[in-house]
Amino acid sequence: MRTMRMLIVATLAAVLAWPVVAVAHAQSPKALVITAHNVTAEAASGRKNSTLARPGDEIRYTLVFTNLTQGAVKNVQFEDPIPQGLVYVLGSASARQPTRVAFSIDGGKTYSAEPTIEAEEKGHKVTKPAPRELYTHVRWTVLEAVAPGAQVTAEFRAQLNAGPGEAK
Repeated sequence: MRTMRMLIVATLAAVLAWPVVAVAHAQSPKALVITAHNVTAEAASGRKNSTLARPGDEIRYTLVFTNLTQGAVKNVQFEDPIPQGLVYVLGSASARQPTRVAFSIDGGKTYSAEPTIEAEEKGHKVTKPAPRELYTHVRWTVLEAVAPGAQVTAEFRAQLNAGPGEAK
């Protein structure tokens, strides 16, 4: 078994780039494929276009890592920035394989399982959980070796910010 550190950073050009990604995946294998689905529109009856995200809609991002090498790889890590204009849905990051999930609130510089901020309350500095609006990245660290051809599937949800004057 080879020990190879892999860090895959995903970037999304648009909130719902999944049709382009799906086409690219069909043409040649990719180590990481990201899809996005508007779960709010899919669940709502009467919404004709589920690719059009509206304020308040929840988008589910699914990341599928495939080991394209001939040997098992260890220490696989992949991360996804939360697209601008979206807010992470607390508790939504998961994976189908054993992984450790961490979050960044500083643009991907540092990660923590439970990001915190310093605040002042009643004249005292306190540490409290970071609000979801501060989350900038989600990172998964795979806890087991990934066999050749095997896949690791992870996902998270983000909500499209409400526009001015609209409820979140």
